[in-house]
Amino acid sequence: MLEVSALCAHYGRAQILHGLDLSVAAGEVHVLVGRNGAGKSTTLKAIMGLLPPSGGRIIFAGQSIAGREPFEIARLGIGYVPEDRRIFAELSVAEYLEVGRRPPRPGLAPWTRERIFALFPPLAALERRPAGRTSGGEQQMLAIARTLMGHPRLILLDEPSEGLAPVILTRLGEALLALKAEGIGILLCEQNLRFAARVADRASLIERGRIVWSGPMAELLADAALRARHLAV
Repeated sequence: MLEVSALCAHYGRAQILHGLDLSVAAGEVHVLVGRNGAGKSTTLKAIMGLLPPSGGRIIFAGQSIAGREPFEIARLGIGYVPEDRRIFAELSVAEYLEVGRRPPRPGLAPWTRERIFALFPPLAALERRPAGRTSGGEQQMLAIARTLMGHPRLILLDEPSEGLAPVILTRLGEALLALKAEGIGILLCEQNLRFAARVADRASLIERGRIVWSGPMAELLADAALRARHLAV
């Protein structure tokens, strides 16, 4: 579904990404793990076109998307949920979902408000509440729900577990597993290994803008020395 090869990106003269290679298959969760500042969020922004790549290839569903505008990439079927969620505080939950609505894609079951509330039951009771008056966990659900209303085939999800209570993390993990079962690919940036272990099939370690290890999530969890070398603060 997604193939990234030799991806490079700069902020001004500073090079942040140095030849990244990674991939995400349909129905797979691939987690990108690393310290703060390692390049996780920059990787998602480069794929989404928010930061134009300075080198490399990004292929999605057989098409090159490197250098395309974010709205073009979204129309092709990639959804992006940023770390800061970017909620429109004055819109109601129902109105906020409508912001993300796009025409259904051939071969995919359309995302309706009813399907969203089945995936995220807490949102059903908040339809008329302003989005800015919901909790952090509810806003995370809402950000993902808005993205789903665009009928993505791939979701780029940036640090969804940050600041959330364990009960919300459990619900969020169940939702990601349900999306995976429907064939949606997910590229997840995450520091919470316990949360990532619930949902991820594969993992890549990123350090100073380079992938230093990639393999099955189970191998990362089993290798304490590898985690200590690249993830210890």
